Formats: sequence, C-alpha cells, structure tokens
Amino acid sequence: MNTAINALNSAQREQALLTLIPLVERSPWVAEVAVDQRPFASDGAVAEALVEVILSAPPERRLALFNVHPELAGPEVREGYITAESASEQGRLGLTDLPESEARRLRELNASYRARFGHPFIIALHRVPDRNVLFEIFEKRLKATRLEEHTTTLAEIASVIQSRCDSAFGSPPSNIPNRSSSSPSQKQETTK
Repeated sequence: MNTAINALNSAQREQALLTLIPLVERSPWVAEVAVDQRPFASDGAVAEALVEVILSAPPERRLALFNVHPELAGPEVREGYITAESASEQGRLGLTDLPESEARRLRELNASYRARFGHPFIIALHRVPDRNVLFEIFEKRLKATRLEEHTTTLAEIASVIQSRCDSAFGSPPSNIPNRSSSSPSQKQETTK
C-alpha cells in the first residue's frame, strides 16, 4: 500500500474528505458516503467506492451529479468557475482557449446535447487524444438513446474518477487514447 493511501486511511474524517471531494466533480455527498468505507487497499478501491456510491444513488441524485459538470468550453470555463481538475482536463485539449469556429461548434453541440438529454455532455477527456476525436465522439453520442447515454455518462464519470484517483494516489496514469466511444461495458472494464 502506498504512502498516499496510508495517509488517507489514517487521516481524521474531515481531512480524508478534503482528499476525496476533488475526485468527484462538485458532489461532496459522494465522498461523504465513501469515506466511511476506509481503509482502502489501493487507488482502485477508492475509485470503486466512489463509483458505487453514485451507482447506488437514486436516479434524480445521479442526474443532479450530471448537472454539476461543466460544459466543454462552456460558460463555467469562460468565467473561471471551474474546478482545478476540470480546468486541467479541458486545458489539455485546448478547450479553455478555442478558436472561435470550434468554440461556436462546441456551443451548438452543448446546446443540442442538453436539449436532448437534460444535462451536460460528460466525457473522460484523459482518454481523448485530440479535439477532432472529441467532436467525432460528441456527434456520435448525440444519436444515442436516453438509456444508452445515461449508461455511457456513468461509465465516463467512473473513468474520470479512476483517473483522478490515479493522480491523487500515485498510480501510473491510464491515459490510453480512445479513437471512438466504447461500449459502456468496455469503459467499465478500463476503470478496474
């Protein structure tokens, strides 16, 4: 077990919460449930506990979690109201400073997606190699059914959580570029 996991396991509850809260986008309620599952054996165990809290939540709570995510290159980004983790993830692909034509295209995609599904488009950006692939995946997911997209969104959130746990607890990053949106079962396998 590594030092960061040992520190999380031995920390007072409030200190442990401060470590866990940034791992799930603006949803401290997830950390508040998962923290009591300590001790964790690994970063994967932390991620699994956080994801299980989300999967066990009622549908309206999951939808609320979806809705606290920032849109890609959306108003939260432009106004600086974005978590450090999201800023880093969006910044890696240049989404925080897009050319106007791409910014307009993303605004249109964001609006279409929100109108169709009722929440922002969520994707594990650490697996997306470039903006062209991002646009391809975005357009493909706009054609999904509501059930398919709900499942995919949960898988994407799980992947983000695993990536953030990898970073927080010192595991090697799992930044495997993905040329297309995998099926939810494939995505869930990558988060183990």
